[in-house]
This record gives sequence, structure tokens and C-alpha cells, in this order.
Amino acid sequence: MNNKLLKITRWLAIMIVFFLLFPAGSQAEDLVNPGSQSVLKTTPDDQSMSLNEGLQQGSETPTEIKTLEQIPEINTDENLDQQIVVIYKEGGEDNVKDLALTAETVVAGEQVSNRVDLIEVSEETDAEAMMANLAQNPNVLAVDKNDKIEVSALPSDPYVVSGAAWQFSRIGADQTWDQISNADPVVVAVIDTGLNLSHPDLIGNTVTGYDFVAGKPQVVDLSGHGTAVSGCIAAVTNNGVGTAGISGLANIKIAPYRAGGTYSGDTKLDVAYICAALLEAAKRPEVKVINLSFGGYGTFSSLAVAVNEAVSAGKIVVAASGNEGESWNVRVGQYSYPASYDHVISVGAINKDNLRASFSQYNDRVDLCAPGQSVLTTAKSGGYEYASGTSFSSPIVAGACAVLIAADPSLTAETVETILKSTALDLGTAGSDSYYGSGLIQLNTAVASITSNETTGITYRTHVQNVGWQGWRSDGQSSGTSGQSLRLEGIEIKTDKLGYNLGIEYQTHVQNIGWQGFKSDGQTSGTYGQSLRLEAIQIRLTGADAPNYDVYYRVHSQNYGWLDWAKNGASSGTQGKGLRLEAIEIKVVPKDAAPPGSTSRPFVI
Repeated sequence: MNNKLLKITRWLAIMIVFFLLFPAGSQAEDLVNPGSQSVLKTTPDDQSMSLNEGLQQGSETPTEIKTLEQIPEINTDENLDQQIVVIYKEGGEDNVKDLALTAETVVAGEQVSNRVDLIEVSEETDAEAMMANLAQNPNVLAVDKNDKIEVSALPSDPYVVSGAAWQFSRIGADQTWDQISNADPVVVAVIDTGLNLSHPDLIGNTVTGYDFVAGKPQVVDLSGHGTAVSGCIAAVTNNGVGTAGISGLANIKIAPYRAGGTYSGDTKLDVAYICAALLEAAKRPEVKVINLSFGGYGTFSSLAVAVNEAVSAGKIVVAASGNEGESWNVRVGQYSYPASYDHVISVGAINKDNLRASFSQYNDRVDLCAPGQSVLTTAKSGGYEYASGTSFSSPIVAGACAVLIAADPSLTAETVETILKSTALDLGTAGSDSYYGSGLIQLNTAVASITSNETTGITYRTHVQNVGWQGWRSDGQSSGTSGQSLRLEGIEIKTDKLGYNLGIEYQTHVQNIGWQGFKSDGQTSGTYGQSLRLEAIQIRLTGADAPNYDVYYRVHSQNYGWLDWAKNGASSGTQGKGLRLEAIEIKVVPKDAAPPGSTSRPFVI
């Protein structure tokens, strides 16, 4: 019994030792991996390291975009709702690196220019939220959804068109074609579907532009719209071929920018490409005029920023008013952009009867009108075609602007617009209206207004608070002060007749007195020594030759600064507000010549 108990005890002891030396886990591993020659031993630190590695692999950091070359090229014909236009405040390579975007969020992109990127976000990404976030970035000037904007052309119909290039005689270009000869070229940037650079009637009248669709300087025109628009401006004149542009023999060139048009008849332009083209054209000092023969009815915040930059650079921006003017069109009477932006010349279309073309969009932003129905112009085929739409009215006005700049390079954008409006043929309701604006441009009259040699002089002086009588000023020079809070108290004006039967009379509105009677030819109007301010003035010409001239004048008024120009006896200044005049400018010009500047607000009541 004792021996049996001893054997059992020994056997149990052996089993305990065995299990201590060979744990069950090791046996199981050896059974599962019978070929294994060794057992991997891990320390607690090793186990912790393996866990951390696993966690890192499960939450891998997304790839940040440093250049748009990291992601696929964007397709502007698909997923427009997920495409975002980014305009940067400053130009540079790979601006996208400052936006903290990732390849998981942004699935495609294109650097359109050194200031414009176009990106496409994934379907899972909220594009509106992304835009709001990007707009807060200090490097970003504007953010917008990409979109397509239609050019403002209508299908041509060879069965209903007749005649030839009637548009030129209708606006007086047949009288100006050989009058302007300028050495330095005036460049018109045409942002459109491109240009057939080999067209025989455009060769020699182009300079370098850019093809934003293809991403290279060599421009093509697969659509045809851009070639037709450009021909209205600068088809070569007097070469015995085809038609002629509004520019005549003036040295005017086209800089073509392609922003869309990927097949024949394609009428869509990309907002991103348009913005990039505007920003590029704005930088070029030789570009004086920008033509935009397209329009849409969205908000286009990025387009507004780009247009404003061009305007701020002193460019004359001309745009088509739109083709939605038919009574049945749901867009009739609405604002089309970019034409309806401030400081853009919006152009409507007329037909051969000087009536608004039925399609021509109308609203209170229309500034001028020009031929736009069945106009003869260049075709992408190398031949010619009749085209209709405000797309072709716009370049006629743009070309007229370029001719005026060629005639007088000192003209500002505002002055050019004023000249065209003041010399336009009034159509429709008397005065400016929503259908024709200020009327049909008359290029011959506009050119004559800035090249006339008929001149007469005018001199004037003012009595200024604490200063007394200043020296005589003449022909638009400023008399008085500004920024010194000193009132005008009296004025004397006289004409330098230069052989003409011409006199002048004027009256002033004086503090506590009101309108004084008219004085003439150097007499004093107002007071001095009584500390009374002048508040307004009226000036008019007298004499047998007075009907041949206009007198313009504007005043610098307290709290308002320079008001607009008044004309021929109208009031200039303020009334009933107790505000002093501080300075004045006066100018005499030939009858119906362009005013020196805006005439919209010369007097405030």
C-alpha cells in the first residue's frame, strides 16, 4: 500500500514538472505548426509595440496635396456640381499646397493659370462646405462653383439673310476706316472659343493669346464662335478679301483666349477658364479692351472678382446683353452676367431697320446697341458667314472703343464710354432706355469729337476763404482747393474768343442769399469779405457762335467731393444742404463733342 502510494506520488510529481516545463500553449502551437523549429518569445514591450503599429496602420494619415500633378486631370464635362474654382490673391506655382487639401477629398484638378485652380471633390464631400472653408483661407481671393456659360450667338440661317456687311455704314465705320493711323497697336482681348489663326482675313491682325482648354499658347477654334466674333473687330481692311472689321486701317490686334468650345458649334465656356483669361488679360499693358460675347444668369462670384480686377486695371470691358429678349423666354428682362456688372458696357442688338432685334435682352443695365442680326463676318472654315446674336453686337462696340483709344491713347475707360454714349443715335424712347441704352453707336461722330481742331478758350478765377483771389485758370484746370475745408466765395469767368462771337454768363447760389442774378464776361459772381460760401453755380454761353459749342463744368463740394459734369446752364453743386463749394473746373468744347467725364450727377438737392 505504501509502495503503491509512493508510485502515484512520484507520477503526479513528474506530471507537474512536465507541465511546468512545457505549457499547454506551446504544445498547441507545436501541434498546429509541427514544422516549427523554435518558439517566438515576446516581451510585454514587444506586445505593446505590435499593438501601436496596428493602430497606426488602421488610422493612416491622409495624403496632403502639394501639387495638382498628384491627382488625375479634371474633366470639365462631368461632375460640374463637385467642381470648384479657386482664385488666389497672388500668382504662384502650386498655390494649392497652402489649402491643406487631401487626395481622399480632392479627386481631380487642374492648374488653369498661376492664379486659378480648378478642383473636383469626391461625391462624399460636401462641396458647399468645402467652398466655405476655402473662402476663409488668407491666400484665396474668390471661390465659386465651376459652370458653363453660353456664348450669345444664334444659329445662322442662309435662307433668310441677304445683303453684305451693312453694319459698317450703319455705325459710320465706313467714314472712319482710313482716318486713324497709330504706331503702337491697341490690343483687344477676345475671351471666347478661340480663333482660326490661319484665316486669310485675320492673318497679321492677331497677337499671342492662350488656349486654356488645351493648356498651350497656340490657339485653335473648333467651335467657330470666337473666329466670327474676332472678325467683327479686326478683319483685315482694304485687302481685297472678304469683309472688314470695325478697326479699319487702325493698328488694332486681337489677343485670342480660348475658354471653351470643344467641337463645331459648341457654345459653352468654362467659368474657370474665363476667370483665368480675364486675370491674364488684365496684366497685359497693351490690352486696352476686353470683349465678352457670352452670358449667364447665375451669381458667378468668381467671375465678378475677375471682371472687377480687369476694370481696376483700366481695361474697357464690353459684353453681350444676352439673347433671351423674346417675350416667351423665362429669362426676358433679367440681368445677364457679365454684361450687367458695374463698369461693364452692356450691348444690345439691332436689325437693319434700326429696331431692337427680337432676341436682344433688355433691362436697365443695357448701355448701347449695335448691329447684331445677320452681320457678315469671318468663319472658322476660312470663309465667311452671316451671324446673329448680341455676341456680334458686343465686338462691334469693343472695336469702336479700340478705335477711339487708337485715336487718343490718353482716353480712360470711363471717357471712352461717355464719348460713345454722348454721340450715339438715340433710338426708341427719347433718352436712355432699357431696350437701346443710350442708342446706336456712331463711330464717325465719336472720332470727330476727339479729333476736332475747332477750339475756343475759357479762363476763370475764384475767391477762396483765407486766401483771396487765386490766379487765373483755363480749359479744365482746377480753381480753388480740395482737402483744406476752404469755401469758395466768389468767381469770375471770361472767354478767349479766338475770333469767335462767343460770350459767357453765370450765376451762383450764395449762403443766406440764394441764386444771384447772372453776371457775364469777367464780372464777379458771389461775394468776398462777407464770409459767405458758394453752394452751386450755373454757366451758359452767349453770342452768335454759342450754338456751335457746349460749356461743361463740375464742382468739388463739401462731403461729396467732385460731382459729375453739368452742361449749358444746368445747376452744379448742392442746394438746401448748407455745403460749401471748394473748387471748380470749366471747359468749352465743340457742339456735341464728348463730355470730359460722367454727367449723371452734377447737382444734389
